[in-house]
Amino acid sequence: MKIGSIKPQLIALREFFKTEATTLRIPSIQRQFVWDAEDIKELVDSIISGYPIGAVIIWEPTSSFPSAPLVGKDYKAGRRYVLDGQQRLTALMLIKNGWQLQRGAKNIPATPISYVPDNRRLYLSSKRGIDLSLIVNATLGDAESLTTLQRSYPKSYKQAIDDVGEKIVNYQLPFYVLRSQSDKGDEGYERIAEIFTRVNSAGVKIGNLEMFLSFFAAAFAKEHKDRIISMHERFSEHFELDLEPIVRLVFSRMGLNQNQITKVQSFRKSLEKLKTRFAGQKREVGHILDRAELAILVTTKLLEEEFGASTTQYIPSQNALLPLFDAVLQYGYRATTEIPSKEKRNLLKWFLVASFNGSYSTSANHKLEEDLTTIRAAKTFPVENLLAALNIRAPHRNRIEKNDVLDAYTNVLRGRTGKEYLMLLDVLLHRAKATDWSGKPMISEDSAVHHIFPREFLKEHGETREEMINCIANLTLISPSVNSEIGETPPDEYLTRFGEQVLRDHLIPTTPKLWKFKSFDQFLEVRLKLIWSHTRSLLEELEGTSKRAATVGS
Repeated sequence: MKIGSIKPQLIALREFFKTEATTLRIPSIQRQFVWDAEDIKELVDSIISGYPIGAVIIWEPTSSFPSAPLVGKDYKAGRRYVLDGQQRLTALMLIKNGWQLQRGAKNIPATPISYVPDNRRLYLSSKRGIDLSLIVNATLGDAESLTTLQRSYPKSYKQAIDDVGEKIVNYQLPFYVLRSQSDKGDEGYERIAEIFTRVNSAGVKIGNLEMFLSFFAAAFAKEHKDRIISMHERFSEHFELDLEPIVRLVFSRMGLNQNQITKVQSFRKSLEKLKTRFAGQKREVGHILDRAELAILVTTKLLEEEFGASTTQYIPSQNALLPLFDAVLQYGYRATTEIPSKEKRNLLKWFLVASFNGSYSTSANHKLEEDLTTIRAAKTFPVENLLAALNIRAPHRNRIEKNDVLDAYTNVLRGRTGKEYLMLLDVLLHRAKATDWSGKPMISEDSAVHHIFPREFLKEHGETREEMINCIANLTLISPSVNSEIGETPPDEYLTRFGEQVLRDHLIPTTPKLWKFKSFDQFLEVRLKLIWSHTRSLLEELEGTSKRAATVGS
């Protein structure tokens, strides 16, 4: 393969919003949108200040790949894929689209950001100042937005457009466009993977991208490639499952070890051996794919039913799913109702502990291979053996301890740090049958992360410690519309609107004196104790030592 051109272009955001955005697609191997409101606010601050925000890399191959539109339900024309810049481009489109956008079947919401002309500051609020989305759309020439801006802010709309609107829409973003002349053979895909990993802004090799590209260059039967594409599209839409755990499972079951699967060179060579081994055995390959798909379906249903995990959004590493997939496949479970209650508890306990402790954060291939070997040698899920293995490997943890929760003063909304706490909170809220504060059951993928003591409220009172503001004790999951309505209202004002049972289900202290700013530190301490109390009860259920144990998997 040859790269026809790698041309840098400077594209004003005005042009990006109007024409470029509708032509772009996000490859399915890219991670989901993970930025929070602070990330978007920092991006806007940088743009307004004229700081560089990095280049966007677009790939225009001659072949198509599984993908979703940057924005919209389904846009199939053209082949323009975002290799680097998805988080930034998605954030920009959220601003343009009024803080909510559709990507295929998934709805992506964001906390509104407003601008206050008097002090020229941005706020994470829908009530203070002028909605940034309104300013941007008015600057782009949208007549309805401009009329609303003029009527609602007759004295300050011009300043808002000059200070913010014009600076955003005229900001020039560098685009690198990689155009392929040919994509034939393994070399083409490998070359694209190499280019991506060299220019990737994080400077990190993306193993699943290399694996993905190599997989599509492999010479397996088209029907089998199409089947894996179909599997990924199904579980990506329903569960936001990456391609990586699917490919790890399928090719492990075909006889490859985890190192062979995830290394481009070894994967390509191993595929040649698999082609010879399975030559003329299309039915056998199809049988492996059938069993893998059913195992993934049963596992995701189990996690949804028992833990409320309808998405991988809060799962620290999807690698932790692979042993569950493999166990369900190995033991032949065709539905969650076929899994014995004790077995369910063991599966769930191991997954919770392994995920919380980041068991596959380093040396994942070796650890996974060991665990898969242990699972396949046992007649039932070998939870004790797997937990014992966790204890002798880094980070040498096979439990969730009291101090893990009581000392959890960390910013859980920055990158992957603290994601295990969001997962734990999500599980606890599901087990408590919590509502989303609008009267509906709380479903994580349809909920927004809510600060009980609003961020802007805390900052206005001088609280700047991010590890306290974004501590898990200050967060819960509620309806995005209710979250937006609350805005920066003090907790001692808005919490009174909700009944005590609603707050208890969200593990929120119901003592009003704890809802005042002067009691913020004490509030966090009390809520961490509540979170630990519920965590301990859940662990006892999963270990079969509580009276409620039978409810898990019954």
